[in-house]
Amino acid sequence: MRSDGFSLVETAIAAALVTTGLVALAQLAVASTRAGHAAGARTLAVLLAIDKMEQLRALAWTVDGAGQPVSDAALGPSPSDALDRDVDGFVDRSAEFTRRWSVRPLPSYDGTIVVQVRVVTAGGDEARLATLRTRRAN
Repeated sequence: MRSDGFSLVETAIAAALVTTGLVALAQLAVASTRAGHAAGARTLAVLLAIDKMEQLRALAWTVDGAGQPVSDAALGPSPSDALDRDVDGFVDRSAEFTRRWSVRPLPSYDGTIVVQVRVVTAGGDEARLATLRTRRAN
């Protein structure tokens, strides 16, 4: 028997294959969109951390001409858990981000502090930066 077209079974199989492919493609598009949004949020978190670190690095932490320490009050020691909870003077927030920072003296080196910044997104992603500051003469 000669057939000039597709049978109903062949058409149903082809439709099932096309549908499966389209569903997989739609899931891939959704996953790609989510990944792009998460990457954008992490990038913004890093930029916010860099911005705060630069603000803290710009504050006075030197010695004057007489050799006396000159320090900005904002570089005073923070509580040990300032990166994990909101502490007045060591946190700022927006709708999507929480930015916390800590300042701790480095006990083994007089006049040296460790400055850390942590930015957490509403989705739980985070960025962390740390630096050392040592007093230096003007």
